[in-house]
Amino acid sequence: MKNRLFIYALLLFASTNYDCGRKTDELTDTHNNKRLRDVVVSYISEPTFRSKDFVQQVTGTEADLKLYDMDERTLYFSINKKDYDSATTLNKLTIDRNAVDFGFEQNGDVFLGAYTLKGTGRMLFRFPKNDFKPDSTRNVSVKLGNGMEYSQTVNELADFADNVSVYGGKNDPEVKKNKYLADHGAFVSVPGEKSLTRLVKLIVKDGSSEEEKAQTLLNFVTSQISFSQKEAYGGYEVLKRPNEVLMTGVSDCSGLTILYASLLEQAGIEYLLVYSPGHIAVAVEGKFTNTNGLAVSFEGKKYSIAETTVNGFIIGNTMLLKKDISDDITFLQRPGRESKFIDYKSGKETGVNN
Repeated sequence: MKNRLFIYALLLFASTNYDCGRKTDELTDTHNNKRLRDVVVSYISEPTFRSKDFVQQVTGTEADLKLYDMDERTLYFSINKKDYDSATTLNKLTIDRNAVDFGFEQNGDVFLGAYTLKGTGRMLFRFPKNDFKPDSTRNVSVKLGNGMEYSQTVNELADFADNVSVYGGKNDPEVKKNKYLADHGAFVSVPGEKSLTRLVKLIVKDGSSEEEKAQTLLNFVTSQISFSQKEAYGGYEVLKRPNEVLMTGVSDCSGLTILYASLLEQAGIEYLLVYSPGHIAVAVEGKFTNTNGLAVSFEGKKYSIAETTVNGFIIGNTMLLKKDISDDITFLQRPGRESKFIDYKSGKETGVNN
């Protein structure tokens, strides 16, 4: 977490209407309404927030997006010649085959408009964004360790992108001197989100105690998601929704915390987000040992730090280099609709400026 310039998941406008009047009435529910189309285009044009094979999964083709020209509102795709099927490929991608332009080969490269594709082993073609038709019946899946898989439908993906499945809120609230404190709670998933609920059922064993569930979910996050040095020290804040953390498989403390908190939400386990300068963690309510001294009290309850950036961290037990973190904590937050920041020193809600 960095108090600098922020990049928010998919720029937070995945489903905003920037297009006028082209064939939107012709799109069927399966191939596809404008909301789903805009969401999928946002993801395929921003690799930071999706899996590498996302385009292939969501389209059912071997095509790759090379360029989304926002001025022309045109999508440029490439595909290996051997993978192109004249009878099916375009039918899976566009509602109007007649509007597709193909590149031409010259001097060993392929040219189309202002775009050049090196070599001649792949075809290059383009068509209007409004003609794109991702299939709403398809799933987007990510293989995890231990034979597990995270899968979401295109509709569930759209609910995340439209902030239906997360709490939402002020993404850049000014809290006292922390001018660019990012509201991580806004990206935490609400309880009952279907794709994460299915995942939690795969991770947690029936009959486990709340403490066992919290530890098992933490083990999952720390072992399955790699820490991203680029996101942590890239000079700007990259905030991902939990499904985006899972799709990419990498994040910094921000994304790891958001994912873990979202899994706790599905498991019904009480927790707090713990903010300190340049870092964020989760504190879980429960009867954990306090061997490491990493616990905070709030409203008469004890919450133990669950550090998502340390692989193998045992809640209440694993020691950190800094044994006393209480002096570093600035704010606590219990995510929810219109959740507030709590000043850790005073225990009072602190002002947030719009």
